Amino acid sequence: MNRHDVAGRIWEAYERATPASATASHRAARSLPGGDTRSMTWYPPYPLFLVQGEGTRVRDADGHWYEDMIANYGALAHGHNHPALVAAVTGQMARGTAPGGPVPLQYEHAERLRALNPSLERLRYCNSGTEATMWAVRTARAYTGRDLVVKIDGGYHGTHEWGQVNAFFASHRTTPARLTGLPETRLAPGVALSTADDIVAVPYNDLPTATTVLGELGEQVAAVVVEPVLGVGGGVPSAPGYLAGLRRLTREAGALLVFDECATLRLGPWQVKHGVIPDLTTHSKIVGGGLPLGVFGGREDVMALFDPSRPHPVHHAGAFGGNSLSLAAGSAALDHFGTDEIAHLDFLGDRLRAGLDVAAASVGVAGRSVGEGGLSYFHFGSTPPRDAADTARLRAGRAELRSLLHLSLLNAGFLTAPHGLLCQHVPTAPESVDALVDAYGNALHDLRPYIAVHHPELLEKDAGHVHRDAP
Repeated sequence: MNRHDVAGRIWEAYERATPASATASHRAARSLPGGDTRSMTWYPPYPLFLVQGEGTRVRDADGHWYEDMIANYGALAHGHNHPALVAAVTGQMARGTAPGGPVPLQYEHAERLRALNPSLERLRYCNSGTEATMWAVRTARAYTGRDLVVKIDGGYHGTHEWGQVNAFFASHRTTPARLTGLPETRLAPGVALSTADDIVAVPYNDLPTATTVLGELGEQVAAVVVEPVLGVGGGVPSAPGYLAGLRRLTREAGALLVFDECATLRLGPWQVKHGVIPDLTTHSKIVGGGLPLGVFGGREDVMALFDPSRPHPVHHAGAFGGNSLSLAAGSAALDHFGTDEIAHLDFLGDRLRAGLDVAAASVGVAGRSVGEGGLSYFHFGSTPPRDAADTARLRAGRAELRSLLHLSLLNAGFLTAPHGLLCQHVPTAPESVDALVDAYGNALHDLRPYIAVHHPELLEKDAGHVHRDAP
C-alpha cells in the first residue's frame, strides 16, 4: 500500500461515515468563519459535529458514538451528564442564574476550592481562564508597581493581549528580544506591537536563562507566569527543581510568581502535590463543572487590593463573573473531585503513556508520550520535548501525518485532539485506555507505508515490529 493509498483510505473512511457532519459544516460556514467558533476544534476535512454526551462517550450528527479521550481539552473531569452536576444545574436554574448581587454560592464554592488548593487565601471570580490570567497579571502589576511580565516561550495563557505573545501558534510578526540569547518576541495577528514592550519570554525548563533575566531585569518585573505542565506547548512536565528555582528567583527580585493552573488542577492541583507555592494562582476548566468560570487568587495581602472597603481598591467587575449557575455546577464538581478521583486519573494517565510508548515501539515507529497525571500528549520522534521549541521541531513538516493519525483514531471510535492532547474523565475505565492504546498501535501500523515515503526518519529500522491486522 503506497503513501497515497494510505492517506486516501483514511480520508475516504472518515468522509463516508460522517455526511451529516459535512452538511453541518457547510451550513455553519454561512454564519461562522470556517464553520466553527473555536480555533482548536477545527480540523480538515471538517470537524465532527457533536450532538450528545453521555458518561465518557459523545455522539456525532450521524449517530456514531466515540469514546471521549479529550474531555473538552481538559475542561471536563466528570464525564458528560454526571448526575450530581445535572441535579445542581437544574436545581439552580429554578432559583436563578445571575441575580446581580452576592450569593452564598460564591463563598461556598470558594471554600471548597480553598480546601483543594490552600494557597488561595483569597480569590475572585471571572468567566474564563483567559480572564483569570489577565487579572492575575493586572493584580501583580498593581501590587508591585511594575510593568514587566516574564512568561514562558510557547506558554498559552488565553487570548488577551499579553497572552498572545510567544504563545504556541503561528505569529503575525516578530521583534527582537529584550536581551541577547532569548527567543525573539512573536505576536499573534491583531496584537499591538507595543505589547511586546512589557513581555519577556524565556524557555521552559531553563533555570539558568531565568536567572540571567531576573538578575538583569528583576527590579522591573511584576510577575513570572508559568504553567506547572506546559500545556499547548506539548504537555511537557516541569523538570525537577525548575519551579522551585523560579520561586526563589522571584522572591529575590520582589516579583510575584503566578501559576497558571487552569489546566493542571485536574492533576491535583500541581502545587499541592509538589510543594511549590506561588503568590497567585489561576483556575478555570474543571472548577465550573462544565460551565464557564475563571478564578484568580492567592496571598491575602495581595488580593486585599480588591477589597472595596479599603481606599482606592482595584476595580474588578463583570456581569457574569461568579454566576450562580457555574458556581452550582462547580461546587458539585469539586464535591466529586477528591483524593480517590485524582489518584484514578493519575493511574489512567500513567497506564496510557506507558501503553503508547510500547505501541509505537511494537510497530517500529519513533514516538513518545509525555505528560503528568490525567494530561498526556503523543509526539512523533524518539526524544520527548523539553520545551515548546522542542515540540515545534518535532511537529515541523509533520502536520499531515498528525492529521492522518487523528482521523484514524476517529475512524476507530476515539475522540482525541488533532495536536495530540489526551485527557480522561474520572469515570473512564482502564479497559477504555487499553482500547485507545490498541487503536494507536493499529493506526501507526497502517501509517507505516506513508511514513516510509514522507518521514523515513521515524522508522526504527532495527525494531522487530509486531504485525497488527488492520482494524
